[in-house]
Amino acid sequence: MPRNEQKLYEMARAHWCAPGERLAMGDRAAGHIGGAVGGRIVAPYPPAPGAGGPVPDPGWPLPTEPVGTGRIWNDEWADDPVIWGWAHAPDAGAAAAGLAGHMAGYGDEAWLLLTDRRLAVTVESRFARPAGPSGGGLRGRARVLLGDRAPGGDRASGDDRASGGDRPAGGEHGPAPAPDAPLTTCWQVPYAAVRGLRAVALGRCNVPERFVRVDFADGSAFDFRPRRGADASKYVASVSTGLP
Repeated sequence: MPRNEQKLYEMARAHWCAPGERLAMGDRAAGHIGGAVGGRIVAPYPPAPGAGGPVPDPGWPLPTEPVGTGRIWNDEWADDPVIWGWAHAPDAGAAAAGLAGHMAGYGDEAWLLLTDRRLAVTVESRFARPAGPSGGGLRGRARVLLGDRAPGGDRASGDDRASGGDRPAGGEHGPAPAPDAPLTTCWQVPYAAVRGLRAVALGRCNVPERFVRVDFADGSAFDFRPRRGADASKYVASVSTGLP
């Protein structure tokens, strides 16, 4: 189980990257995903249609009541320690919304990988099977909180028209993995769809916390806390050395 960056890097480089592809970043979801999509604040964010597998519930506490009910202004969500990532998107078809929905579907088994060719959400292949109809686990918790509705008002079901069939919003499925491939690509966009990475100060505390922001070419963005409390500016600088 690739529970740390080094193991994930070794696995991705050996079995996931194409020949000549350079892995620049690998970070694991360490809390809930939330977002402001189409003018609606949602936390926790619901799994994208078709996303989610039989992953153990990480047992994260739910977001604070103001964050969970959307009664916040601007970036107060950043002061809630159970929120790991946050999508900013004009609609559910934006890249940041697609990323958020697929990260949300796999809890702390979801990995966000960036190479010189693509940005992708991956998961160990043993967790990549479609989630069953049970209302338990991560999908069940999100549905209870959201009334079984995805951001923008679409039903969170496998035939959601916003997803374009088997193409998740804001990205595309990766190629089908080999039967013995340890990692499965759940969602990805080409590197050209990523405008850049930068460190941003967020929250309303006296000393705001710095997050890593992924800016997309479509105008959407996704913020996340860098691993193990790493300095966001140094994190971005380090990642940038492996990018074009």
